[in-house]
Amino acid sequence: MALRPHTHLAVTAHREAGFTLVELMIALFISGLVMAALVTIYTAQTRAYSKHDDIADIQQNLRGALAILPREIRLAGCDPEETGGPGILVAARNRLQFTLDVRGNAVNATSADGDTDDTDENIGYTLTARNNTTNATVPADSDNNGIIDSGGANWAWGNNITPSLGRQTGGAGGFQPLADNVEAIEFNYILANGSTTLAPSTSDLNDIRSVQVSLLARTSNPTPDFVHNASYTTASGAVWTPPQDNFRRRLILTTIHCRNLGY
Repeated sequence: MALRPHTHLAVTAHREAGFTLVELMIALFISGLVMAALVTIYTAQTRAYSKHDDIADIQQNLRGALAILPREIRLAGCDPEETGGPGILVAARNRLQFTLDVRGNAVNATSADGDTDDTDENIGYTLTARNNTTNATVPADSDNNGIIDSGGANWAWGNNITPSLGRQTGGAGGFQPLADNVEAIEFNYILANGSTTLAPSTSDLNDIRSVQVSLLARTSNPTPDFVHNASYTTASGAVWTPPQDNFRRRLILTTIHCRNLGY
């Protein structure tokens, strides 16, 4: 019986799969690029959100002013009974005060009664500031130039002070905040002959036909990565240059026609 030859089985050694140092470095580099891109996108989105949030903060403050101030100025001199003699009492760069006859009627309290002695019939606007600890009103515009000041320096107010557009209605309470964080205001007056002035004389008060209002407001809180370096031109052509700080600002200009004056 013939013997079969031995069969030799070939054994192939399989090399274990792995990454070389170069491959690892390339993978880490690509991962770093992806992470850097994600961080950049996240930072950009955060800054954009913060910017829009700041702008919304300013607009909310100004919206309160624009909801009331133009409407009331349009009513300056309103005299349905033609006996109250309302009109503009004070017209200055930083302050406007006027009277109107719109309420107090014995039959209908929201109708004119022939005088200007009722609530909301003697109205004034100017800059005010509030001490956030004591809630007391503090000096806001000592030199009457329409720019907020605290301690005698324009544009300077501490963290404990909130500047605002103040409104008074002739009562004992004086000026009350209407819009917070308003740090500059200007009233520019258009007279019957078309000329404009920031300081009408007493004889010019009856000739005022329109009021151009400039309001500059800033955010409640600073933005760390933002530096403010802009200037603003008011309706009269004056230039406001706030300090270089971390607050965003917005200027609004509006012309209000006093439809009850001059008739």
